Amino acid sequence: MYGVQQPLLTVRGLRKAFGGRPVLEGVDLDVARGEVLGVVGSNGVGKSTTASIIAGHTAADDGAMSLFGQPLDPSRVMLIDPTFKMDPQMTVAEAMFRHDNGRHSFVEQMGRVREVLSQTGIELRPTVRLGELTPSEKRMTEVVRMLADPRDLIVIDELSTGLNAREVEDLRYALTRTVQQGRGVIYITHQLDEALKVCHRIAVVRNGRVVKTFKSSETTVEQITEAMFGSSVQLEDLESHTTSDIIMDVQGLTSQGAALSFQLHRGEILGFIGPRDAGLDDVKRTLLGRRPGTVHHLSVAGRTGHLDAPRDLPGLGIAVLTSMSDPEGDAHTARNLAMVDDEVDDGVVEDTAQILLLLRKAEARISTLLNRPLSTGQRRWQQMQEFAKKNANVMVMVQPSEGLDVSAQKRFTSMMEDITDRGVGVILFTSNEAELHRFCDRIINVVDGKICGQWSKGEVTVEDLQSLSHQWQQSAAV
Repeated sequence: MYGVQQPLLTVRGLRKAFGGRPVLEGVDLDVARGEVLGVVGSNGVGKSTTASIIAGHTAADDGAMSLFGQPLDPSRVMLIDPTFKMDPQMTVAEAMFRHDNGRHSFVEQMGRVREVLSQTGIELRPTVRLGELTPSEKRMTEVVRMLADPRDLIVIDELSTGLNAREVEDLRYALTRTVQQGRGVIYITHQLDEALKVCHRIAVVRNGRVVKTFKSSETTVEQITEAMFGSSVQLEDLESHTTSDIIMDVQGLTSQGAALSFQLHRGEILGFIGPRDAGLDDVKRTLLGRRPGTVHHLSVAGRTGHLDAPRDLPGLGIAVLTSMSDPEGDAHTARNLAMVDDEVDDGVVEDTAQILLLLRKAEARISTLLNRPLSTGQRRWQQMQEFAKKNANVMVMVQPSEGLDVSAQKRFTSMMEDITDRGVGVILFTSNEAELHRFCDRIINVVDGKICGQWSKGEVTVEDLQSLSHQWQQSAAV
């Protein structure tokens, strides 16, 4: 169906400025019926602003938009933005039909949700409240939403971040079903390999305009990055700095009724993989101090300690770096700052976290007004380098590169090289199997609270790790 008929969506000369500073300077886009159009670009070039304008959430300063040749009606557009804050008391079904506006009865909505869940095989319960879901489950709710409450045009802004290989496959299935029904999709992403797989064409936004549109079947990642930045950007594997010295020893971490033990070496990047609900999340929460009393023995840099609460992290020299979307991110940064003190004062940490939150909001506002990409991530990386150099023994990273363009990811890789070269041990939790494979010196597979396998660099492929993600989903469905 794609490419046969007149464009479903036409956008011409879209312009938007904030505080007199231009963000969009004449964006032109076409989306055909049955097409997935990828939209890529560096951080801060206006991709999300474009999405918000098309969805009717933000007013354009100039430009024209039409749907099927008629003035664009925002009610026929669905915006999927995972950063949008929803009421945690809302159920999965309510979230899916939050813009239904009374078109369907409660019985009709529940029936439709159950039908789509059955068709997709996605493990969600319609009556579960959003506050009980993991971040990835909330994103999968949005995947189902595009099928349960369809619109003519779906605008997706960074939905796949934080999803594993099987969940991305579920997303691809939903996209295929969507375009088979004659609808169109705008797919905004930083994952360029993924864009080539799921999109028919890819539009590159640079300096407030679409500078190049590629056919995915005839394009490479290198060509896309050259259009984005003016030169090709490639991500390389990290050089290993692992030593024989043990920096962290964890014995008897209890999870899912079982116990596991592991050691982390100086300069090593140790990654964890496994079903989130079969022990992996328990390991992560324990190492972040969020699940007290589950470790029989813990020592860091030869010093015995405990992790009863997050406040115990600085005293052990454990720094934490999470994604920019993590609501606990400022609190983690505040505790990292507390490493410079001999004693950790909870009140000081709380005050510091509030100050950091206000600074982040102020920076976001300034960045919008001045048309400059957010530098929060870069500043946090610089802080992490200094902490690692002077104070940290271990860094626990959770989805650390979420929402970063390929150039920013390259800078992040350099930071990891610097930190591990100084002898800091890194524990990495990420849903991106390719990232896990590229960064880690060793990967541990956790299933049912036990270590079911581990591999050193070169002993496992990205495809092997992705295959594991598929197996867990299939087992859960049985």
